[in-house]
Amino acid sequence: MEMKDKLKSFLYQFLIIVFYFFIIYAPLLIFIKITPNGNRLTNTFLILSTYLIALASFIYIFRKIIVPDFYDFKKNYRKYIKDNFQYYVIGLAFMMLASNIIYSFMGLPQNEVSSREALQAAPIISVFSSIIFAPIIEELMTRVILKDTFKHKWIYVLLSGFIFGLLHVVFNLQNNFLEILYIFIYGSLGSAFAGIYLKSNNVWTNIFFHFFHNLVCVIALLI
Repeated sequence: MEMKDKLKSFLYQFLIIVFYFFIIYAPLLIFIKITPNGNRLTNTFLILSTYLIALASFIYIFRKIIVPDFYDFKKNYRKYIKDNFQYYVIGLAFMMLASNIIYSFMGLPQNEVSSREALQAAPIISVFSSIIFAPIIEELMTRVILKDTFKHKWIYVLLSGFIFGLLHVVFNLQNNFLEILYIFIYGSLGSAFAGIYLKSNNVWTNIFFHFFHNLVCVIALLI
């Protein structure tokens, strides 16, 4: 029975990931083909609509976790932030260390280059994606759906970090497979976020730290 439950959990996680890529990238590819040189306002509206549909879908799917965690975080946010800030700092330190090493011979990852270009070309979409969409969707995908399946905390932490890192580089591997090394950079912070979720057991704690991190990064790029 336990094996059957695990298989069901794996299938559920796989379908969630497939749904994520379908609802995000399929409509975007369609929009690009329909309006390759279309009005910028129209394209912005279409892409933001896609993000909002995806966001609403994930919130509905995970509503039994998101809603009670929200009220719990609202009540105890000071404690959650104080108790978990050290994990964020540790993850950030490992991320910076990995960045300094890998950037020295690889340069910036394509994901970073694309993010900077997107911020210049489509600031509204880029800001919404970075500080609202990504913190919620990525924490649900790489933290929540793995926790119940992988009971061993270190397997969960490392796998969560790996998948988090892979999501940031997977679409660039076809052009340069060495981009897989950047998983160590993104995965360092992802593993720290997994530790935060283990300690707080509240997804909004993760969303807060993810939001804070991305907000600081966006502000740094803007200035």
